[in-house]
Amino acid sequence: MQKRLITLAVASVLVMPLVAQAGVEVYGQARMSADYVNNDDTGLASPAGSGLANPDKSALSVTNNVSRIGFKGDEDLGNGLKAIWQIEQRVDFDTGGFATGPRNTFLGLTGGFGTAQVGKIETPFRLATQRIDIFADTRADYNAIIGNIGGTLVFDKRSNNIIVYTSPEMQGFKLSGAYSPSDKNDDLPRIKSDGDKSVSSVNATYGNGPLYLAMAYESQGNYSGTNDARATRLGGSWDFGQGTTVGGVWENADKGGSNGDRKAWYVNAAHKMGYTTFKAAVAGAGDMGSKSDTGAMQYSLGAAYAMTKVTEIYALYTMVNNDKSGAYGLWNGQLVTAGYNDKSVSALSVGINYKFSSK
Repeated sequence: MQKRLITLAVASVLVMPLVAQAGVEVYGQARMSADYVNNDDTGLASPAGSGLANPDKSALSVTNNVSRIGFKGDEDLGNGLKAIWQIEQRVDFDTGGFATGPRNTFLGLTGGFGTAQVGKIETPFRLATQRIDIFADTRADYNAIIGNIGGTLVFDKRSNNIIVYTSPEMQGFKLSGAYSPSDKNDDLPRIKSDGDKSVSSVNATYGNGPLYLAMAYESQGNYSGTNDARATRLGGSWDFGQGTTVGGVWENADKGGSNGDRKAWYVNAAHKMGYTTFKAAVAGAGDMGSKSDTGAMQYSLGAAYAMTKVTEIYALYTMVNNDKSGAYGLWNGQLVTAGYNDKSVSALSVGINYKFSSK
């Protein structure tokens, strides 16, 4: 009985500040899947540079697909102005880890002038085409190719110490710009290389009825050793009605250095029949600079069934097929073993997603 009273007392101390604060929302997503994964390793020898002796070719994996919990709120400051804030953290349902990685966490102001935020936030470059990824936060996420250069995700990240401004919508048009003086260390004392790790990111979007269009540009200072990274992206989608949508993304990116540039593309289609949505997507990465056979293709098929407004189950199959010298893997950790660059990487995934909110 005493232990129970202590537990209730501790819980009350933690929860009461949130309850007392008007406008606070507790929200999140639980996203889990069971996957059969295969990276085409032979399992017969340790390839050069892999650090593995007799690597497994396949495995059954229980996967946490970026589950998260967050708290957000606002305060009316009068004259149409509001203070807004958010705290969001990753939760690992597969291992029980809590707050294992920071997500969008910021303080800001919003009103007739638009929205200004400071903190750790997704860049405008990432947000421009995020809605076009119909397999987002699953094994078939388009970041296996888009934003990825030679097997390394260089773009589509959240930046530390970032200042973001987003304009109000003007007849479907919206602009957004962001700058981080240093993603690593934005204060003194610091070494010069840390101060050079800046991020500049902009986008322009248009949404009106069935049409959505986006273009974005991002420049990163000193992210890849002594190199600068930059990328341009175009995207769009069209809703045909009757449950059918199509979308596409084109990207030209360079992580800096010799043969650090490559072009990539992504197209998809989705069709909703009742509570079930069928999905298909294809993506391709071109050669890196003058290095031949360093590209890859990704193919994805899946279907999702909405059990309720907040719960869905899904099944999908996705595969990345590398060129002879390609080294791309799937999003969320399934990579090509070093020394097996010309192999395919695949996953058969069955999952469930659940959204929750206190409002």
